Amino acid sequence: MKKQCEHCSKEIQGRSDKRFCSLDCKNKSAAVRRADTRDAVVEVDKWLHRNREILLTLMGNSNKEQFDRALLTRTGFKYEYHTGTYLNKEGKMYRLVYDFAWMEFSDQKILIVRKKTT
Repeated sequence: MKKQCEHCSKEIQGRSDKRFCSLDCKNKSAAVRRADTRDAVVEVDKWLHRNREILLTLMGNSNKEQFDRALLTRTGFKYEYHTGTYLNKEGKMYRLVYDFAWMEFSDQKILIVRKKTT
């Protein structure tokens, strides 16, 4: 049984493990896959940058501050968007947003720290 191109369904000539009939079809298939994820990535990136802008505005030149959770919520901060997590020696989890980290200090307070630059 002859294999068909994954992109255009034409019959494939050549090696038995080929997936595409041509380099053009291979490139077009990759472009379709990238386009499928591009919208999601752009949306997440938008919220990450927005969260960083909020933290930068609130922190000013300070390296460590506490804020009411309600204040961050009012500014549009999205808690679910962060670039990573960090567990300190005491077992407290910080969520990272680029060069900032935040931790739920209590039900109403959020501790925000800025990464030290060297």
